[in-house]
Amino acid sequence: MNTTDSEPITPTDTSKKDRRDLWASITVFALTGGVVLYTYFTGLLRELNDGIVTARVEFDEPQALTSLDGVAMQLGSPSTIDVSTDPLSPVTVGFLRSADALQTFGYLAVLALLTWMVVRFVRGHLFDRLAVRLVAVSSLVAVATILVPQFPRTLGTNMLLRDVEAREMMDTATLGPEFWYGYVFCMALSAVAVALRIGSRMARDNEGLV
Repeated sequence: MNTTDSEPITPTDTSKKDRRDLWASITVFALTGGVVLYTYFTGLLRELNDGIVTARVEFDEPQALTSLDGVAMQLGSPSTIDVSTDPLSPVTVGFLRSADALQTFGYLAVLALLTWMVVRFVRGHLFDRLAVRLVAVSSLVAVATILVPQFPRTLGTNMLLRDVEAREMMDTATLGPEFWYGYVFCMALSAVAVALRIGSRMARDNEGLV
């Protein structure tokens, strides 16, 4: 006898090896979250102590560099630069710092959602509705993590170029390449959500059958 969509699905049995592998993923997520927090706060403290702000810009012409042993190099673009906050308006600094904060919060949110999802997998809840929703929400949050910080970062970088009168040597900021990497990641999560939804439907149809 088939169950309805509203009825709970019996948890799936997971082997000891499966649980060990899933806990390994949870450990990696936790360590990654720690690295994200450490990187953000150490970078923020460095900028505050030095009175600088970091921006990513693209130079109109390649910039020549020379290493300590005399090897000629060129600075590619886009490049990260540190600029003193003294000549910058508070709005410019606020945009750039808020972009980093939003991106860090987004990373942590995605990691938290993935951790929650894997914990449910450890408990055998692979094909219930919440698992499907967690994957779908994770993909949406990942897209927001890529797109939302780009708006204050782009505005802040362009205002920085205006404040220091550097528009003749650097281009205005545009959407970075991270968008495409994130897009592929989100499409992969969407495919996982579809697979879990199909598995959920099959689990409901087979519930109670010998």
